[in-house]
Amino acid sequence: MQETKMCQSCGMPMTEETMFGKNADGSKNEDYCCYCYPSGEFNNPSETMEEMIESCIPFLIEDGTHATDEESARKVLQEFMPTLKRWKKQGMIITFKLKDGVSAEDFLAASDDIQEKYLSKCKGFMSRQLMIIDDMWTDWVIWETLPDAVNSMHHSTENESAMKFLELIGEVVDQQLYPLERAH
Repeated sequence: MQETKMCQSCGMPMTEETMFGKNADGSKNEDYCCYCYPSGEFNNPSETMEEMIESCIPFLIEDGTHATDEESARKVLQEFMPTLKRWKKQGMIITFKLKDGVSAEDFLAASDDIQEKYLSKCKGFMSRQLMIIDDMWTDWVIWETLPDAVNSMHHSTENESAMKFLELIGEVVDQQLYPLERAH
């Protein structure tokens, strides 16, 4: 028997092919439902987990399996939602080289500037570490949720400090988002 997949945004069981969301290229998205992720991006990218909980309460009550009233449904969802991929803390790891002629001193000054004037003010920003081995830099940023991480990337082009920082980066070797399972 095949395990039923759940939307990693709202928790809806996806029991039929039509319930799965779509990637930007039209292919099936295995993680998100057709309501949360209809065409390669979240239907409501700025939605918070708390807003999602409130919108899911009526469906949980209607189902009647886990809760029968608003208070118990809210409690169930407040425990359940943080376990879903969209709402887990996210580590954004970017590995890159600087452009030719950019000194480490200039880059670190720009890094301090983006930290103070942009990242620290972004919704959901938690922490950041900048590392270097030889000429390969790694910027590791922890975000409260996946939408926070994605929104920070989308809005970085609107911030002068972020643009100055990004202009110093040459080749991007790797860029990934990872769910944070545990912090010590």
